[in-house]
Amino acid sequence: MLVVNAVSVAVAWLLLLSAAALRLRPGGRVGRGPLDRRLSPVEIGLLRGGARGAAQCGLVELYLAGSVEAGWRRTVEPGRARLPRGCSEVARAQFHVLYKPLHPRRLQDSERVRRAVRGVSQELERAGLVVSRGRVRAVRILLLPVFAAAPLAAAAGGPYAAVWLGLGLLAAAGAAVLWVRPRRTLRGAALLARLRREHAGVRAATRGRPDELLLSVALFGDPALRAQLPRFTQESGLLTRPPGRPMDRGGGGSGEAFANCGG
Repeated sequence: MLVVNAVSVAVAWLLLLSAAALRLRPGGRVGRGPLDRRLSPVEIGLLRGGARGAAQCGLVELYLAGSVEAGWRRTVEPGRARLPRGCSEVARAQFHVLYKPLHPRRLQDSERVRRAVRGVSQELERAGLVVSRGRVRAVRILLLPVFAAAPLAAAAGGPYAAVWLGLGLLAAAGAAVLWVRPRRTLRGAALLARLRREHAGVRAATRGRPDELLLSVALFGDPALRAQLPRFTQESGLLTRPPGRPMDRGGGGSGEAFANCGG
């Protein structure tokens, strides 16, 4: 039993350390300083909130330009204005997909919007600010066996079982942290923290200062939406799930909301 516990826990920790090294390893272009790179609001939204954050930015960009508006029963629908000049590709994709009222989450999940968001993600991957989805998958494959160490120690019993169980649980806790960690690299996290410090004042922006309002939503996400765009956020259902359908028990996933884009 002692050998079984020792081997299972040792393997678990080896896999955990390997996954951590892979997950935290810097990526992108080594010679380019990502902290000096000026990001658009959509890119900041992706850095903060992933794909959902980038899509949020694109939708709010359109809303502030009058190109979309809140529809009936928590949907968004085309507005009176045309596509704003110089808008982001994510905003452009959502504008062309939105030909009838849609819940924001349904709009975000359309293939054209997802493709536009992937383009933004690839730019940040090359800049070393987020890790690729392929690397995230590889890390999770390494982590899966780690979660088995504690149950194996508990089942094996024997001398010092409590010690091995504790080490297994500690490894599982570390694996859980890595599993849910955002795609931001350490450099990306440092950049986001710096931008939040430097632009803390945008949290007071109103629609009279649309660029600052977009930046606030990109940097701070849901709290900024609730505080600075409360009516649109509520009426459009930005922070809600899509309504359920007869054969769809519970509807879609959770909604982070749309955030900002522009520039």
